[in-house]
Amino acid sequence: MDYFEFHHLKDHLIKKLALAMIGLNDPYTAVHIEEVADIAGKIGVTLGLENDRLENLTLAGYLHDIGKQAIPNSILSKPTKLTNEEYSLVKTHVDVGVQLLKYAEVSPEIIRIVSKHHERLDGSGYPKGLKGNQISLEGQIIGVADVLSALTSKRTYRTAATKEEVTKLLLDSCPHKFNLRVVNAALECLDSLY
Repeated sequence: MDYFEFHHLKDHLIKKLALAMIGLNDPYTAVHIEEVADIAGKIGVTLGLENDRLENLTLAGYLHDIGKQAIPNSILSKPTKLTNEEYSLVKTHVDVGVQLLKYAEVSPEIIRIVSKHHERLDGSGYPKGLKGNQISLEGQIIGVADVLSALTSKRTYRTAATKEEVTKLLLDSCPHKFNLRVVNAALECLDSLY
């Protein structure tokens, strides 16, 4: 087996392992991570990212919520609004995910992307409150793909948002929370989610 074949087999195994691990704890999140990986890849293609960056971006999409393994399923699937304490616990999934990925010796680039997927351009995100250029383009892409997937999915506590609602929410979040180029590329994927 040459390096190219091994690299693709390794990526395939990482994706399948992430789906299996996450699906055991939370079936919704298993579907969500596939969707985020797909949307992020499409955004990356639209923005003209090179193949190696697209591969890292897609793998980060599969791995971005791996830290949710540390969150009780009763919180992840709670049918009502989370308490402040529960939401604080959910927010730890980013740092937990980073530690799991470091332990698994996943590429530092993928870890960097995962670590920034809840950061926002205005510093209102978490876990570090990073701003602007402190957030990689790939981190911004996963962040938008994550929100897009969440908004278009029906949850136990709310219905899926309409295309018009999603479009308005994402565009209203530009440029303070999200990069307008990333959002416009994401909105091109919107029809595939309905």
